[in-house]
Amino acid sequence: MSGAWQYGYFPAGRRAHVVQVGLGDNRTFLHDWFESPPELRWLLSSISSHHDFCGVAVEPVWRHLEAAYHLAESTGYASNVALIQAALGQQLGRTAIYRVEELPPEELKGFNEAELEEYELQMSYLRNMSCVEELSDWLQYRHHLLEEQLKVHVPITQDVVPLWTWQRLVEETGFVGCEVLLIDAEGFDVEILRSLAEYCADRVEELPWVIQFESNGLCNARAGYDCEREIVTEFEKLGYLLLGRGRDTYMVLKSAWSTSLQEWLSSWTCVECDAKNSYPYTLMPEVLCQSCADCVWKKRSSESSDDSCETTLT
Repeated sequence: MSGAWQYGYFPAGRRAHVVQVGLGDNRTFLHDWFESPPELRWLLSSISSHHDFCGVAVEPVWRHLEAAYHLAESTGYASNVALIQAALGQQLGRTAIYRVEELPPEELKGFNEAELEEYELQMSYLRNMSCVEELSDWLQYRHHLLEEQLKVHVPITQDVVPLWTWQRLVEETGFVGCEVLLIDAEGFDVEILRSLAEYCADRVEELPWVIQFESNGLCNARAGYDCEREIVTEFEKLGYLLLGRGRDTYMVLKSAWSTSLQEWLSSWTCVECDAKNSYPYTLMPEVLCQSCADCVWKKRSSESSDDSCETTLT
């Protein structure tokens, strides 16, 4: 009922360096690890070892999963990376996902240069906006914008994929906890974190050391309340420290320790005043301590008010 396509292989019984839920076409630990220079691997610099790297990736959209596998295979890491086509949540079963189709090459030939640039800009978002269970308002907005600006029909496809809990993911792959958990699930992030918390209630040793999840309001819009803030509070009770919040939220397990993790934590510095250990930082997306963030917000609010006055006077 809930079987899923799997590529690669994870060495069972080990703690994964990285577990990523939601791959997209460019923001994956595979791209960072295999293609980025070391100085750009900011989050991955927190892992305890850069030798014998192993990870798990979960993605419901086939083309993203297949591309990730080819990347892992081409670099010789397919034997240490498990890739699963599934969605994660709090229940087992199957679920609908929605994704925007690419236009065929023959239709793109009718676009001029400016139209092609606009198409690529909008599709750079839409390619990575697959939605579980129902279409998000954000995907619908971007999709409508693309069709309106280019006067073209761009199809949205519904697929059905396995829906796994965190427990099922662990059982199928055999990893025992992870160092870094990355979630970008277009509004399903909080449900995945709850599934993780349920599984780890009696297995605290398997809690991730570092968590990054998307917190741009999609989960809140789906739930109808501020569940993104609520889940942070729940994880703080599990022993996590909130490092920073913006379009993404970062948390670290206070009981976790490694030299690389401590060095990574020291990299958190306010870009305005160089303040360290001023958690939680505000990400705008630059890293700001709360005091500097308040100053920036105040300045922006003042500038916005001045613009309104000028418009009224005009």
